[in-house]
Amino acid sequence: MDHIRRVVVGLGSNLGDRAQNIDSAVGLLREDHDMHVMKLSPLYETAPEGGADQPAFLNGAVLILTSLDASEIMARALKIEAALGRVRTQKNASRTIDLDILWIEGETVEEGDLVVPHARLTERSFALRPLVDLAVDAKHAVTGAVYADLPLAKIELKRVRDGE
Repeated sequence: MDHIRRVVVGLGSNLGDRAQNIDSAVGLLREDHDMHVMKLSPLYETAPEGGADQPAFLNGAVLILTSLDASEIMARALKIEAALGRVRTQKNASRTIDLDILWIEGETVEEGDLVVPHARLTERSFALRPLVDLAVDAKHAVTGAVYADLPLAKIELKRVRDGE
């Protein structure tokens, strides 16, 4: 892939200093010369999915310009998670940091565990809202559905910090 396009990466944390974990992840993304961080969404505090007995999350997203392919973006995101102490124990467990590719402009991807747009993007306001904050014109590459038009994108979440 050699053309530059917009990518939105979701950020989440519910262990330790959640805001600092997210700031550290964004800092590491900024250090990557192949990914140009353009904008950070507001951070929202949200309950864990499924009512799990764990701390509340801070969620947000970052808008990146890159020519990297989805698998390389994900590989770099996983390295950032590991550098920030993410240990994968069980699905949906508490975590210091979570980075997920939510959307890549004009693309869909299905490569094993990597699915873009994120498989549950339209079911999760904590992912959909930050995406729309960063790219109000974002739409599904195949269906053309505009994410900002979906009901979950309009839900007000508890804003903890403004974007940048």
